[in-house]
Amino acid sequence: MKHVSGYTNSARFRALEDLQKDSADLCLIYCGWEYCEPGHRYGPNMRTTYVLHIIRSGRGTLEIHNQKYELTAGDAFLLCPDVEAWYEADWEDPWSYMWVGFTGYRAQEYAGHAGFTKRTPIRKVNCGKELNSYIDGILEAHQLSYTDELKRNGYLMLFFATLMEDYKKIVPAIVNQHSYPGSVYVKHAMDYIAHHYREKIKISELADYIGVNRSYLTSSFKKAIGCSPQEYLVNLRMEKAREMLRNTGMQINAVAAAVGYQDQLAFSKIFKQHFGTSPKAYREMGEELQLVSEKGKYTTKKPKNVSVMVWSNYVITQENRQPITETYRRQKGEVESCKDNID
Repeated sequence: MKHVSGYTNSARFRALEDLQKDSADLCLIYCGWEYCEPGHRYGPNMRTTYVLHIIRSGRGTLEIHNQKYELTAGDAFLLCPDVEAWYEADWEDPWSYMWVGFTGYRAQEYAGHAGFTKRTPIRKVNCGKELNSYIDGILEAHQLSYTDELKRNGYLMLFFATLMEDYKKIVPAIVNQHSYPGSVYVKHAMDYIAHHYREKIKISELADYIGVNRSYLTSSFKKAIGCSPQEYLVNLRMEKAREMLRNTGMQINAVAAAVGYQDQLAFSKIFKQHFGTSPKAYREMGEELQLVSEKGKYTTKKPKNVSVMVWSNYVITQENRQPITETYRRQKGEVESCKDNID
């Protein structure tokens, strides 16, 4: 459990210091705000953790990487571990600022997505009011209790989430950066499709829902399972329709609606493209369909004296991250399994 080791509250200075956890993605070390005296100087020295300062009012000077910067209200600067720096309040209009010291396995990553790196440690922020409220929330939650620990962690996460959103507005291209492997977004999208395939789904809206753009989601799908999100959606709908036609007495138009098609003619056309026969003919033939080719194409081939069970199970492997389609044939009590890689 994180322990509060120091808390100060005065008219000029307010701060909270925590003992850090050894195994956290992001961990609070200390935070606070201060109204500096004219000419108040800190450093030069090197920090052992990350410390982010957001200037609330006034002016001051920062020297880092042998460069001096004149900073004012709305500026923010990050001091990275093992980087020498000093900063000083202006003599005529001394600054006040809030600060957050943090560490953790993903501290550098989070700072980068918020717009701060060792090479670019300074930027303007336009969310000072929100950030100030989160700092005050952390300072209020200073008791040694599980409740206050959760509050501090929550406010810290909100602090960085707000900075990241602010950075996206300043640098729109940041939207194209993705924190997770493409397979994570693919899995999230597949889960969504599995629960909403009966509804009208636009791939652009699906991509926006999971936090990526359409082109990135499409390329991730093709890399992970060998087809686009749209192809995956259609394949799933056709498989569900095939099962309904085989196992229920539902009307064709009802089957179409149940898998997301309000237009029966459009449904029948796509069904025939996939299975080589119309929904009505498929039901009348009573044949099992065997998956025989790549990317979800089907044939009506019916092996003699063989009952065929087919389903598509996409597996993302660690070695080549290629999809695997498994076809199981049951014949005279024996089961034969074959695997075909899909490019």
